[in-house]
Amino acid sequence: MIAVFYFCKDVIIKMIKTKKIENLLESIAIKKGYEIVDVQYVKESCDWIVRVFIDKKNGGVTVSDCEKMSMFFGVVLDESDILKNPYTLEISSPGLNRVLKKEENFKRFIGSKIKLQTVDPISNQKNFLGNLLDCKDGKIKIDDVSNGIFEINFLDIKKASVETEF
Repeated sequence: MIAVFYFCKDVIIKMIKTKKIENLLESIAIKKGYEIVDVQYVKESCDWIVRVFIDKKNGGVTVSDCEKMSMFFGVVLDESDILKNPYTLEISSPGLNRVLKKEENFKRFIGSKIKLQTVDPISNQKNFLGNLLDCKDGKIKIDDVSNGIFEINFLDIKKASVETEF
């Protein structure tokens, strides 16, 4: 039971730090013309990694964009008191199957195919794949390829991403 407590405590601490990192870097990203799509704070082997996925509305993110934002973000993170341990900072584009977290992200991708997982089952289903039809009032509407149209509250979404077709 104690091991479970410490595991949960570590998960909560990482979630809080991740949110603090995102809040700290978001205003910088906006000033520079970028959007923070996602932030991850993870431990891999013995190393702490801060991954920041950025995007911009006009065109995609280049290696040069990532280098530039890495310098800005690195300075701000080093000056903050959020991270006590040494870490590696990685800046990247969100990729083709970008994460959808914020309402404005969902609105931007109306008409696109998305994949999402809900916290709890909705009509005995937790995994959805289909076209994003609408996004408003804290809900999305998806035309699931298997079971038709569903309206899902944002609070019920565990994770969601754009599903790129080739």
